[in-house]
Amino acid sequence: MTPLSEDMKSVLRRWNSSALDEIDRARGSRPAGVHLTGTAGSGKSELRRELSRLGGIEFSDSVADAAVVMIVVDASAPVGRVEVEQWRAALESTPVVFVVNKIDVHRHWREIVSADSDVVAECVPRAVECTFHPISVRLARTGRESGDTAMSAESGLGAVADRLGALLLEATALGSQRKYAAAVQDCASGARASIVARARAVTGGGDTAELRARRAELVGERENLGGDRRALLHNRIQRVRVESLHVAAEDFRALVAEAKATIDGAGRAELTHLPVHVAESARGARNRADAALTARLRTVQTDLGLTPIPAESSVADDPLDIGEPSRRRGIEDLVMIVVGASAGVGLGRLVVSPMALVPAWAVANTVIALVLGGALAWWITRSRALVADRAHLRGWMQESLARVKSSVEQRLLSRILDAESMLASAVATADRDAVARIDVALAEVDAELRRLADHRSALLSACDRDLSALERGLERFRGPDRGAFVPREPVHFSAAHAEPFDEPVRRSQ
Repeated sequence: MTPLSEDMKSVLRRWNSSALDEIDRARGSRPAGVHLTGTAGSGKSELRRELSRLGGIEFSDSVADAAVVMIVVDASAPVGRVEVEQWRAALESTPVVFVVNKIDVHRHWREIVSADSDVVAECVPRAVECTFHPISVRLARTGRESGDTAMSAESGLGAVADRLGALLLEATALGSQRKYAAAVQDCASGARASIVARARAVTGGGDTAELRARRAELVGERENLGGDRRALLHNRIQRVRVESLHVAAEDFRALVAEAKATIDGAGRAELTHLPVHVAESARGARNRADAALTARLRTVQTDLGLTPIPAESSVADDPLDIGEPSRRRGIEDLVMIVVGASAGVGLGRLVVSPMALVPAWAVANTVIALVLGGALAWWITRSRALVADRAHLRGWMQESLARVKSSVEQRLLSRILDAESMLASAVATADRDAVARIDVALAEVDAELRRLADHRSALLSACDRDLSALERGLERFRGPDRGAFVPREPVHFSAAHAEPFDEPVRRSQ
């Protein structure tokens, strides 16, 4: 038998580990007997009984050990591709006798035989040897039972038996070689399929899909790195500016309203402590605005993914731009005293005027009028002074809180500008670090892609070499001079069927 080349052995060992064992088993096989198979309802059992009665034919239960395979089909319809695929292993390794039974029942059996031949030739181009025989087992059994030799000859069973005998004799010399060559071809086909599948998997890019997706992600991250964070920083800083100024303004507005209400209902003693209360309230509003701004800036740093920047020193103990209320007495105070005194005397005289009708009370009337007028003058003067002090404190409070509000807003804006500058610098630094990190990751991904490309090229070259080695090894098993395969003979029928081809078929009774 033709030995395998060393290159082919090494390829089969790499791509089909059990191939050499299968080839060795086929080399040492001694095929004998006939393996009978076929479609359901085709009359396999009846055909086996008739062939057994003829004698000289042994049957085998295994295709691998059989010297001849006989396939029985029904003449009612052509076989399908599914059935032919099931018989591919037998057709490619063993001579096959294809029997089309029941030609006595179906008059279109000639077309069925031709169709079966075409299907087998198309589906199994590497068939070893396949001959087609139209027969009628029923005619053979009837002719045997009735002793009608013409009917027996017309059944075609004798031609099948003769063909089986010839193939069995031929199998003594070629059976092992055919099994061996078929095993080589089958193992080589399996190895070739594995090589092609591996090459397709490599060229399909499945091993680099994840890396390419990662590279596209890194490139997109690098392109969108600076713009997104700068836009986010600008948006958040503007929002912090608006919210901080608005909250501070609302706080001072509430403070002014509260101070006005306190002044309107305060007495002279309470007005004395009012400046201290206003100063403490203003300091508290300033501290709240400063703390709220610090919290908002921390939130912006967190949203930008930056490390916390040290906050500015607290302003809790810083002095306020607010002074004590000072008031100088002017001409209006003198006018108020004179007007109050005259009003008090007038009211006093008005009160004691009914007493003037009694002459005895003339002296008392004058004294009472003076005392009552002085008391009323003193009360009116004090009330007018309290109203003036309230108006003065109200004006001082509004002016002082407006000045403190202005300084607080100035400090807030100054802190926001400084924070924006520091955050922009931090964002730029973080972006540079991120770009450097992305560049390192891209370099690693590109290096891995280049390594995979080199590996793919080397693997494809190895696949090409292995395919070439397989083709060179199979060349030793091709051609009629090597005896690996007997060329498939064209479909032919035995001479005993000349009569049924031209005359009507006689049905068995």
